[in-house]
Amino acid sequence: MVYNKDYFELDGVKIYIENLENYIAESYLLLSNHNRYNEFNLHKYINQEKRKEYFDILVQAYLHNYNNIRELLASVKPHVEVDNILNVNTNRDNVVNMTLKDYVYLQRDWCYYEDGENQIVKTIKSIQNVLPSDMENALFLGCGVGRLAVEFSNIFTKIYATDKSYSMIWHINKLLSEGNFEFYTPQEKNVYSLENVAQKHTASISDNLKTKIQDKVEFFVSDVLDLPIQKECMDAVFSIYFTDVIALKLWFEKINNIIIKDGYFIHFGPLDYFFSAESEMLTAKEFKTFFEENGYETVTDEIVETSHLNDSNSFSYKVYRNWLFIAKKNY
Repeated sequence: MVYNKDYFELDGVKIYIENLENYIAESYLLLSNHNRYNEFNLHKYINQEKRKEYFDILVQAYLHNYNNIRELLASVKPHVEVDNILNVNTNRDNVVNMTLKDYVYLQRDWCYYEDGENQIVKTIKSIQNVLPSDMENALFLGCGVGRLAVEFSNIFTKIYATDKSYSMIWHINKLLSEGNFEFYTPQEKNVYSLENVAQKHTASISDNLKTKIQDKVEFFVSDVLDLPIQKECMDAVFSIYFTDVIALKLWFEKINNIIIKDGYFIHFGPLDYFFSAESEMLTAKEFKTFFEENGYETVTDEIVETSHLNDSNSFSYKVYRNWLFIAKKNY
């Protein structure tokens, strides 16, 4: 038995969150805010006569995404109480972009474009080259829409993949159950031609891979500060682009408790911290020392450079010098 608590299921998504009513209300509010941006752009761009073709392309894109999110909201709305919506505490770290973040990850993970595949392959190989190839299970923190977790199912008997975002897990479930999912990631600037302004993307998973995922990978919603996992039952815990989200001191004991002796912790990412407490923005060396002082032996400490979420429709893209840190638990 891996889990230590029961889950609530919402439209096929397993949710292990204690304060469920508030969580659902917050999820609904964040998704609603995304659609407010879509509505704003539709009102702003529709019926524009100057550069009409350009604005028509953007309207089509934002309208399509708007309808996608409406479907998502429809699954959540019956479970939302008005009082809980009013009590949602928003803060300055809850930044809502015009394009739902899920779409950027769907584009990289399940659209099979060259740029995304290069990032995924380089990330996977750099880690797999170091880890044993016959471990029992692993937990992926902040798994997003799941491609990186799925890729490691070759060296683990079972993968548990979690994210706190309801919509991320909802989208991976939708791909597994229904097939193709179409969406847009509009580029209003940094583009070469009208063809690059709003390309339609189609995410999909092959039937063979779906079968493998259903046999070997479990996706669920949870909070890293309250993981629904039994103590000392994971051979490995992965933090790929997740360490940046929450300060180490807040979640170390949570993951340390579930890693078995001789198990592994794997970090991959640029330490591009998204929280505001400078005192917790550790350097790589400080991060490594923290683990070594708490019973871990460093196995790998190196830099792996990749592009990040590169979209070939845009002139602009990020390159990350990712820190790969793998530590083995000694006691």
